[in-house]
Amino acid sequence: MQCIINRRAQFSASHRYWLSELSETENLEKFGACAKFPGHGHNYVLFVSMIGELDEYGMVLNLSDVKHVIKKEVTSQLDYSFLNDAWSEFQETLPTSENIARVIWQKLAPHLPLVKVQLFEHPELWAEYMGNGMEAYLSVSTHFSAAHR
Repeated sequence: MQCIINRRAQFSASHRYWLSELSETENLEKFGACAKFPGHGHNYVLFVSMIGELDEYGMVLNLSDVKHVIKKEVTSQLDYSFLNDAWSEFQETLPTSENIARVIWQKLAPHLPLVKVQLFEHPELWAEYMGNGMEAYLSVSTHFSAAHR
């Protein structure tokens, strides 16, 4: 019997949207306040979803082991970092939520049976990545109110 389990982790990091091939004016036009020096920070919340067979004890994986993998491969490297410099992948691409989720998947996939990586930049803004070379999904939560009779 298969089951999906989730592990939550968090880290605080800063980043800046800046493309060196563009001028300062072009970067500001394209990315707005996100291009301003020295960057801005977020308290990221990460959910790692994994799948597996239940063992004789009713566990898919030992969540303590999962916690240590996530810490070693992701949070210890990203917590209190400037994402543009933290991983070499962000030398070539912007550290957007979508790209961060994709790279986290790449770092964890050799160690965990991943189903999905979900990265919250803010409670109302998050990205999901499910592997297989697919594009990441970016979701924005909005509020809507209306009167009715």
